[in-house]
Amino acid sequence: MKLLPMPATPDLEGPDDSLATKREDLRTSVRQRTLCRVACVRTDTDEGLARVRNLSDEGIMLRLSLPVHLGEAMKIQLSETVSVYGRVVWTDGSDCGVKLTQPIDSGALLKDLAEQGTSKNGRALRLPVSTKAVVSSENGTRAVIVDDISQRGMKLQHDGSFSPGLRVKIRLQSGLQRYGVVRWSREGIAGILLLEPFSPAELGSAHNL
Repeated sequence: MKLLPMPATPDLEGPDDSLATKREDLRTSVRQRTLCRVACVRTDTDEGLARVRNLSDEGIMLRLSLPVHLGEAMKIQLSETVSVYGRVVWTDGSDCGVKLTQPIDSGALLKDLAEQGTSKNGRALRLPVSTKAVVSSENGTRAVIVDDISQRGMKLQHDGSFSPGLRVKIRLQSGLQRYGVVRWSREGIAGILLLEPFSPAELGSAHNL
């Protein structure tokens, strides 16, 4: 699907007219709207998944769960191989605007990301967390450590009792829980395919997992 430049629209600006004006002043290039893309955002204190609301050559608008502050440096990972860097120039609590450290060709970038998304080698963005969880299966209930997690899967350390095809129920220490299937298992590490994906908001802060 061809992505075309989109003008600013009132629904993305919020109720504060003065804030909207400041945001408009910060834009010097046409934005590309990318409402469905998910990114992994990292600050000095936390990281988590976020939704990319729109993207331009000089900035990105994000909807995120982790707290950010004006002037804060941020790494935004858009795929396994593509990351950009910038600083927060406005925030209203749930959305924030990031001015990129180096301008990009947003149209070419979106095309490249779209091609990566249809590639057989493309992988979902993962949070490199280490958190406790409880897993229930026909083999009983066990405490495990989740090494990393994505919207559709996770890796976890186990005692060797997980074999491919085993159906499991996983409850993270945060209270989030999902059903899944063991896809592979080797050397005490198992890969789990989740039967229901996590939302970006549920994985919005690694500290809260």
